[in-house]
Amino acid sequence: MRGAFWTRVAYITSTGVGNNIQYSLMVADSDGVNPQTVVHSHEPLLSPAWSPDSRKLAYNSYERGNSSIYIQEIATGSREVVSSNKGINGAPAFSPDGSRLSLTLSYGGNPDIYIMDLAGRHTSQITKHFAIDTEATWMPDGQSLVFTSDRSGKPQIYLATAGGGDPTRITFQGEYNANPSVSYDGKRIAMVQGSGNVYRIAVLDRTTGESKAISPGNLDEHPSFAPNGSMILYAATEGTRGVLYAVSADGRVRQRLVLADGDVREPAWSPYRQRGQ
Repeated sequence: MRGAFWTRVAYITSTGVGNNIQYSLMVADSDGVNPQTVVHSHEPLLSPAWSPDSRKLAYNSYERGNSSIYIQEIATGSREVVSSNKGINGAPAFSPDGSRLSLTLSYGGNPDIYIMDLAGRHTSQITKHFAIDTEATWMPDGQSLVFTSDRSGKPQIYLATAGGGDPTRITFQGEYNANPSVSYDGKRIAMVQGSGNVYRIAVLDRTTGESKAISPGNLDEHPSFAPNGSMILYAATEGTRGVLYAVSADGRVRQRLVLADGDVREPAWSPYRQRGQ
């Protein structure tokens, strides 16, 4: 099994206060060294997502005055807007073959999950519900997705096919389960599991249906599996500042990433990159 050496991490930093906050989408080696700025903005940047070849990032930006989704080449800086509809344009995620993008759109009313064919830019609606459906991510087969929905009253994780149909709820432990990240083999799902005012990273075993908390904080969020499934990257809050940790999938080993000062959040672990990238 390949290790993390051939991977990178993306994350969002924010510095400054009040009207002088500067947001940056950053990329660094998996241990946090060699940071590179992908884009700066005085408006919020959110939800970085890697393309399967790790050459591009999709992300959510408010620099046009409303939420828009961009896809940007990391090496050249070339980027384009792929979604800027009225309302919400958020939570992008590339399909395993890179040909499609799942996203959350609200121009139909409530936030729902859509899939965009990147070649023709056509979108198809996957969920249609009065609840909030968001944070979709693909299963490894490219035929289904998991996402967060509060259709049961509180946020839980659901599974839907890429062709539509009725989603199936897959989380039943805990009153709050959200923000899923899927392991490379689809057997485990990392998520934010909450109870009261405590939110921790948990891992769901899809075979048994059991989940286990693996982080010790009170406000942990945005889990992202390493491509070999051995580690999970997540954001923790220490004081008023966001920091990043990598924790083993069983919760036994945890290490803080050494990053620049500022508020650091929304981590995303890259797929394996090719030599020369």
